[in-house]
Amino acid sequence: MRRITAVAIFEVLMVCNANSQGILNKVKVYFNHPVDNSFSTTGINAKYVPHGILDTIAAYINRAKYTVDIAQYDYTAYNTDTIADIATAVNNAYKRGVKVRWLHDSSSTNVGLSLLSAGIPRFGSPPVGGIYNIMHNKFVIIDVWDSNRAIVSDGSEDWSPEMNDFDYNNIVFVQSKVLARAFTNEFNIMWGDTTHGAGPNKTNSKFGTTKPNSGTHKFSIAGSEVELYFSPSDSCNNHVIKTINAAKTDLYCGMYDFTQTAYSTPFVNQGKAGIYTGCVLDQYSAGNTAYTALSATSNFAEYTGSYIYHNKFITADPSNACGNPMVLTGSMNWTAAGYNQNDENIIIIHNDTIANLYLQSFAKDLEVIGSKTLTKQKVNCTVGINGIENNPSQIDVYPNPYKGSVTISYNLAEDANVTINIYNIMGQKVSTLVNGCSLEAGSHIYEFSGASAGVYILQINENGNIYTRKLVQAE
Repeated sequence: MRRITAVAIFEVLMVCNANSQGILNKVKVYFNHPVDNSFSTTGINAKYVPHGILDTIAAYINRAKYTVDIAQYDYTAYNTDTIADIATAVNNAYKRGVKVRWLHDSSSTNVGLSLLSAGIPRFGSPPVGGIYNIMHNKFVIIDVWDSNRAIVSDGSEDWSPEMNDFDYNNIVFVQSKVLARAFTNEFNIMWGDTTHGAGPNKTNSKFGTTKPNSGTHKFSIAGSEVELYFSPSDSCNNHVIKTINAAKTDLYCGMYDFTQTAYSTPFVNQGKAGIYTGCVLDQYSAGNTAYTALSATSNFAEYTGSYIYHNKFITADPSNACGNPMVLTGSMNWTAAGYNQNDENIIIIHNDTIANLYLQSFAKDLEVIGSKTLTKQKVNCTVGINGIENNPSQIDVYPNPYKGSVTISYNLAEDANVTINIYNIMGQKVSTLVNGCSLEAGSHIYEFSGASAGVYILQINENGNIYTRKLVQAE
């Protein structure tokens, strides 16, 4: 039996990073258009960095000590624009001994490559033709082999003045050696070689449908599950559909190119089933069947401005911390080429804080572009989830009602991935006892002290199955 007291609970939180601040120590998200912080439900505000996404990437590259791998669809830079800071950062890294590799799409102009030092190896994807289309990734991997420094950036933005200053984009930075390795595996497949700083092996390199599955797809980062998939090898379309169907409360989509009814149909069906939905799309896809279906939904906005709405994300259940809130983002547009031909990626982060950051961005986009206001969703933690009695594991709480503290006895039937949260009656998370940790079968003991008298909800997520119990702290 393992008993976790108040002091031991703190140790578990440190190991599993089981709080909002924990995830923000590992994951940073930035948007280049204003956000609406009034939608923050976790106490964490989304960050708007006007004209600053590429400056932020340059700042990370400036801190690189060992390796920098760049897979960027298009780099259109001008010497008079601050976007040239990317080339300056890369050149300076190269001069101080950092091993740099740069992968790009051969069908794009990529005039910014002319700003790079001559010795930096670079490689363009095969010309468009046959079943191959484009290398559309937009990720950077820094110091992959250093556990404390490994960083990956991923998102929607191509590297141009328009993308940085005017088009709608988002970017996410994740500090994780295991995730950095997974991105590196994919990079190496396209590069055709595994040696950092070395030139490509064009004979061994593989793009598009010739690529194999690159490896591991699920990770635990700061106590939250993170998934990573690449197209065409990893059936990205299935993971998009799964994310859409996972929403139980609310569901929002911000997308540049949306042509697939395989995605629009479940999205619309979620709305018909009572899920609160919203969608902002760029006019680029207007007229196709999927776009038309989505345009009939209530919280819909079409961007028709001078630039483009270039985001590519879903946020599912960002208002429902009691469920499985998540964000799907990355480089992939929702087109047949996106998942069948292009080299693309999607990253899915299962975390209420990160999901809520994207909600704050979406809400402002909908207001500015569509002159519409989202209704803030309030979630009762006890709605739509299983009672304790349905769980094969044995769970007991005593005393209940209690004064001071309550003991939670959890006899796990078999090894499982477990998260244990406690919410107040308003659905706000007040404590996390375990977050995404793999627990062995057997007895586990926890203690909880409520901040004040009242009703609390114990929620246990055991391998995706959610169970609850009401706790009552007496006066």
